[in-house]
Amino acid sequence: MLLAAATYGYHTMTNSWKTIATTFGKGDKPYGAGRFLIRQNQVIALKLADPVITFKPVAERSNPEKAEPTEAWMNDVGESLNRGTVRFLHGTLDGGLVREFEQRGQDAAWWYSKDWSTLYVSTGWMDYTQPMVMNKLVPQIIKLWRSHDGGKSWTPLKWPENQNIGKLLFLDPLRGYAIGWGPHIWRTADGGQSWQEIEMPPLATHYDKPRKTFDAIDLGPNGVLRVAYYVTSLGDIHTASVVYRLAWDGKDFEQDAVLPQQTVVDLQSSQEASGVYSLYALSRLGPPRNWDDKTDKGHRTGAISSWLSYQQPEVKQLHTFDERLTLDGLSVGTRGVLLVYATDATGDGAPQDFTLSSTDSGKSWKETDDGIMQGGYFDAETNTQYGVYAYTLKKRSF
Repeated sequence: MLLAAATYGYHTMTNSWKTIATTFGKGDKPYGAGRFLIRQNQVIALKLADPVITFKPVAERSNPEKAEPTEAWMNDVGESLNRGTVRFLHGTLDGGLVREFEQRGQDAAWWYSKDWSTLYVSTGWMDYTQPMVMNKLVPQIIKLWRSHDGGKSWTPLKWPENQNIGKLLFLDPLRGYAIGWGPHIWRTADGGQSWQEIEMPPLATHYDKPRKTFDAIDLGPNGVLRVAYYVTSLGDIHTASVVYRLAWDGKDFEQDAVLPQQTVVDLQSSQEASGVYSLYALSRLGPPRNWDDKTDKGHRTGAISSWLSYQQPEVKQLHTFDERLTLDGLSVGTRGVLLVYATDATGDGAPQDFTLSSTDSGKSWKETDDGIMQGGYFDAETNTQYGVYAYTLKKRSF
């Protein structure tokens, strides 16, 4: 009885939110914490920021009953989007965040070393004031930056500005991948000084979709890159998601796993230091949403599957989730902890955020209603989840 009571108390305490800051990200306008990391009291964040819009005093308005922007461009959506910026911030939980990097852009990707000393940031900017032309894509201007001192100073790297970067994945400060539209994959072994483009696996690209992306990407602890995408027919495979893998020193992708009749949403690996590790795929049962079919609202029942990092592995479906939930993402921690992020939009009010947690590698699950969150992340090494509610930062451990 004592053991049962102690165990119950432990799970109750560690799975409840604890407030650790009430002014998180408040000093950097406009509102928003961005993508952030916390280590003890230290914080780094990458933030996409819209320009600050101000309004004239009532006495200066042409119509006193109608809000009027201070400058004309503030009333133009395209001009506002063009003034968006990518910011890197560094600071402490109690002392606030300081902006150490800012470049124009409406999109960004980043990678950081474990000690936060080496950082890579890509920025993507489009001109939203250009007139829309049928079947013409507005070009995106891409830039790539690196810091070796934790973000205090930044060096621009050579990068073709017409090649999008949607994800940066590195094994260490020198070896890594850049993945972008097409899809395209580039590999570097010298800290971004030079890049080698990798040939895509079969049917990953489509001639009529130049901005196609993978459904999910993962870089395993042993340097194996995996990509997931849906195919209607590939040899003996039909209407399935396929996962292909590429060893760090490999030239060509090899088939890794097949998930029939489902579309992968996220792909994550456990982070064992050596030896065999587990792969987890979060998916929606059925084909991708058909946007040409107005009756297809895109809702699919969610599921999670797993396999080991052998060649020709056996894929096991671990669990299917409540059909009212839309699965958004997955995190894999240590000691069998898995978190699935989901949204419930079946009610009358605003969509609610849910965390679905498992502490036994997916055998059993607990559902937690998190209300409406404005951001957060999961620290896989400590099994700690962080959530932002306005300026309030909370955490809980599993």
